[in-house]
Amino acid sequence: MKKTTAHLALLFGLAGAGAVPALACGGAAKPAGTEGAPGDSASAAAASMGSSSSSPSLGSGPASAPPADSSSAAADASQSPLAQVLTTDSGEISKIFDAASSAPAATLKPSGAGGSDFLAKGIRDAAKKLPAGMQPDGPLAMGAVKEKQHLQTNVTLQAGKCYSIVGFSKKVKDLDLYLFLPPGMLSGQDLTDDNKPIIGGPPQPMCPVSSTPVTYKLDIFADQGGGDVAVQVFSKGK
Repeated sequence: MKKTTAHLALLFGLAGAGAVPALACGGAAKPAGTEGAPGDSASAAAASMGSSSSSPSLGSGPASAPPADSSSAAADASQSPLAQVLTTDSGEISKIFDAASSAPAATLKPSGAGGSDFLAKGIRDAAKKLPAGMQPDGPLAMGAVKEKQHLQTNVTLQAGKCYSIVGFSKKVKDLDLYLFLPPGMLSGQDLTDDNKPIIGGPPQPMCPVSSTPVTYKLDIFADQGGGDVAVQVFSKGK
């Protein structure tokens, strides 16, 4: 969905009035349609990937329930989005989240965006816009998606770091990213109508305030066009 000057003016007005919640990053973001059945998953099986306490984890299963001692962290994380969002209609947000939840899981490539294929190269090129010091963190999420269909993966963000999430596709002309805190709070959206979406920058990355890891669901949506897509998490210390 194309952004307009009116949208930006509305957002700035809301921000000035204190109506747009935000932490340390973001800008106006666009809603996207959710029509269509979930897309075909990539032909490769999902790669197995372990995560350390200092790295984000991307996974294909349901978002992990927080441990008993992290309930307060989850509550803190739910107070505000990690990035500013434009979509505030609860019905529309629910439709996007439901479509993501029932979508095929992205395939995970443990080596991240360090490969020589065109998807990895596209991610690295798009990441040149990120704030200085951001580095690939965790596996590369990949898949094939048809127009108006979705892929999904889980992203666990750790305390003490700031994050950006970068997508790329050669054939999907408008690739959208939506970051949800289950069971359905929209925590961030990309800001552009192109094939190189970014959540969390530029100019500011997302910097979680919770003291323990929090798992989010990442929706990868082909708004215009279909083809192979990839998404990589980048991070740096606070």
